[in-house]
Amino acid sequence: MRRLLLVVAIAACGPKPTPVAVPVLPTDGSEHTAKPVSAPKTEKDPWTGRTDLISAPPAAAATALQIPPVETYKLGNGLEVFVIKNDRLPVVTFDLAIKAGRQQEPRARLGVSEATADMLVKGTKKHDAVGLAKAIDFVGGTIAADSTFEATLVSCNALARNKGTCLDLLPEMITQSTYPEPELQKIKDTMIASVRGRLDSADQLAGVHVQNLLWGPDHVRGWINSESTVNALKRDELVAWAKTWYVPNNSILVVAGDVDPKALKSDLERAFGGWKKAEIPPSPAFKEQALAGSRIRIVDKPGQTQTHIRIAQFGIKHEDPRFFDTLVWNYVLGGGAFSSRLMKVVRVQGGKTYGASSAFDRNVDRGSFVTQTFTRNAEAVATTKLMLAEIAKMQKDGPTQEELGSAIANIAGGYALRYQSAGDFANALIGAELHGFGTEYLQNYPLAVGKVDVASAKRAAAEILSPKDYVIVMVGDAKDLEPQLKAAGWRYEKVPFTATITEDAVPVAGPADAKAIAAAHQVVADALAAKGGKAKLAALKSLHMTAAGTTLIQGQSLPVDIEREFVFPDKMRIDATIAKQLKVTVAVDGKSGWEIAPDPKQGGKPGLVDLKDNDMAAAQFEAWREVELILLKAAEPNAKLVPLPDDKIGEAEQLVVQLESPFEGAKRADGSSAGALAVRLFIDKRTKLITRMTYSDSGTTETDDFTNYKDIAGIKVAHKRTSSTAGRNTTLELTKVEFDSKIDPALFKKPAAP
Repeated sequence: MRRLLLVVAIAACGPKPTPVAVPVLPTDGSEHTAKPVSAPKTEKDPWTGRTDLISAPPAAAATALQIPPVETYKLGNGLEVFVIKNDRLPVVTFDLAIKAGRQQEPRARLGVSEATADMLVKGTKKHDAVGLAKAIDFVGGTIAADSTFEATLVSCNALARNKGTCLDLLPEMITQSTYPEPELQKIKDTMIASVRGRLDSADQLAGVHVQNLLWGPDHVRGWINSESTVNALKRDELVAWAKTWYVPNNSILVVAGDVDPKALKSDLERAFGGWKKAEIPPSPAFKEQALAGSRIRIVDKPGQTQTHIRIAQFGIKHEDPRFFDTLVWNYVLGGGAFSSRLMKVVRVQGGKTYGASSAFDRNVDRGSFVTQTFTRNAEAVATTKLMLAEIAKMQKDGPTQEELGSAIANIAGGYALRYQSAGDFANALIGAELHGFGTEYLQNYPLAVGKVDVASAKRAAAEILSPKDYVIVMVGDAKDLEPQLKAAGWRYEKVPFTATITEDAVPVAGPADAKAIAAAHQVVADALAAKGGKAKLAALKSLHMTAAGTTLIQGQSLPVDIEREFVFPDKMRIDATIAKQLKVTVAVDGKSGWEIAPDPKQGGKPGLVDLKDNDMAAAQFEAWREVELILLKAAEPNAKLVPLPDDKIGEAEQLVVQLESPFEGAKRADGSSAGALAVRLFIDKRTKLITRMTYSDSGTTETDDFTNYKDIAGIKVAHKRTSSTAGRNTTLELTKVEFDSKIDPALFKKPAAP
C-alpha cells in the first residue's frame, strides 16, 4: 500500500551531531544501575568467621564540597551568565541551556524540540551544515545541540586561544539558523529510524510503555513519539518553536575553562547583543495525576525469550523536602547496584535474573519512580511478585540503620569524584540552576545526604511508595505470559509490540456534543462558500491539471512533472515523470485500476500490473480525498465529522475538523484492522480555505499543505502544494488547471502491456 501511496502522493501534490553534555545533578546517571554480569558462585565464602582480618575503617563524616569560584552576571538582553575559571588546561567550554524541551511540547507537535535542536548545526545565514563543521574543525573544537525533557542544550568548546570561534558560532546558531528543508528531512529520517529501532529493543519498549500507562493521554509524560508525529513536523513549526522559546531571558550560559571572567563580559555582550529578549509564554500545566489500584499491560513480542518488566508509581519533585531521604532509601532498595535489596533478592537469592534496579526522576515537576528488571519468560510473574514484595517491605519498614549508613557513605563519599574538570562543574551547575538551587546546593549536597536518618527515610518511603497503586508493563511473548497472569488472577491488557503508542496516548478525537458537531459542520459550510460555493463544486464533471516541481527522496532532490485527470466521481489518472526519465502512470476506473512503472525484475523496463487489495484501496482513497471535492464529502448529511482543537500553522490560526473516510487502513502486524482512515482538514480562520490535510496509516502520516490560491472559473485553487511523508518531500506548482474540459475515456482503460 505504501509503495503505491508514494507514487500517488508525489502526483498529488546524517547522523545526529555529537550529543552535548547533558546537565546532571549529583547521583544522576547509570552508575548505580544494575547491569548484566555473570551469575555469582554460591559456594561457601572461605573468609567467613575469620577473626584475624583487618577491618575497614569507619566511613568519614560527610563534608561540604570545595567548588571553584563562580562569577555571575546578566547581559543587557537578560541572558544569565556563570563563569567558572579553571586554567589547568588551555581549553574553554560554552554551555547554553534554553529552558524549553520535551516538557513544553504540545500534543500536536511531539518531537519539535528535538528536531529544532538538531537543526541548529545544519545551517545558518552565514554557513551551511558543512561550513559550520569546517569552521569548528579548523580550530579543533566541537559544536553540538540536543534537547532533553526540560531544556535545549547548545555547546561549543575549543582551545582557549580560539574562544572567538565559539563566540561567533554559538550566537549564530541560535539567532540565524535557517532550518533548511533538505536537512530537516534528514533529521526526520534519523528520528524515524530511532522510532523503528525501538521495535527491536524490548528494553526501550518497556520504558516508553510504562510511561504511557502511568501518565495516560492527558499528560506530556504519557505522550510517546511515533513515525506519525515525526512525519507531521513542518519547517514552519520548528521556526515558530525557536522564535517562542529561544530567547535570552529564557536561557543560561555557563562558561568554564581558561578565561578571564571580567574581560569575558564585554566579549559576551558583543557576541550575544543581537539576540533580543522577548516575552516567555507559560509552560503547559497538567492536572495532578493519581493512581487507584493496579494496571498491567502485556506488550506482545512473539519470539522474545526474556521478559522486560517495569513497575512504576508517581515520584516526587526535585524541590520536595523528602528528596534526600528518597535518594537514600532508593539506594537501599534498587539504586545501589549489588548492595541493593532488589539485586540480592531477585538475583542472588531468587536466581531469577541478572540484575534489578530502581530509580526516580529528578525534575522540577513530579516524575516517575520505576523499578525494572528482565528475566526468562517462565519466571516473569514470579519475579514481579518478588519485586512488589520488596517495594511493600520498604514502604512498611524503611531501611535499617546498617543499610542507611552504607548508602550515605557511598552517595556522599563518591560525590566529589564526579568533579574532575571545570566542565563537570558546568554541567552540574546548569542542572542546579534549571531547578532554582544555585551553587550552594552543589557545595552542601554531601551534608544534606549525611543528615538523613532512619526515621526520615522510613517516613519518606512510607509516604511515597504504595504497595497497591502501581502500573506494570511486561514486554515478552504473550503466549508464555498470559497463562501465568491468569493463574495469578491478575487482570491485564494486551497490545502488539508494533502498536503506535501515540495513537493510544493521543485520542483521535474525544466525544463531541451536538453543539460542537454542528459547529464543525458550519466550519465546512463556510469553507465551501470560500472555495466557490457548494452548487458550483457539485456541478463539476471533470478536472485536468499539470504541475512541475521537485521531490526530495532520501536527501536527493529530483525534478518531477505531473499530469492528472479526474472524471468525477471515480475515474482518475496520474502520469508522473521524475528526473525527466522515470515515468509512472496510475489509473483508477471505479473498482478496477492499473499501473505502469519501472519493474526491477525486468532491469527497470516498464511493467504493467493490475491494482489489487491494498494498492487498489490506496488508489481509491487517494481519489476520494481529492482536495477540490473533499469539502463536498464533509458537507454530506451522513458525514462522520468530528471537531478538533484549534491549531496553528506558523502564525496562522486554524480551525480543525476530522472527516472519516469509507476506507480502512492497512492491517496491523497482528492481522487486526487499523480502523477507518480519517482525514484532518486545517482551515484558515481568516480566509476559510483549506491550508493542510493529514491522515495516518500504519503509523505513517501523510501531510499536504496548500498555499498560493488563485481563482479558476470562480473556484479557489491552491497552486502551490507540498506533500510529505517518511523519507520524501514533494513541492509542486500548478502550471495548468481546467474544469469540465473534454477528457478521453480511453485514458482510464487498461492498455496493452508495454
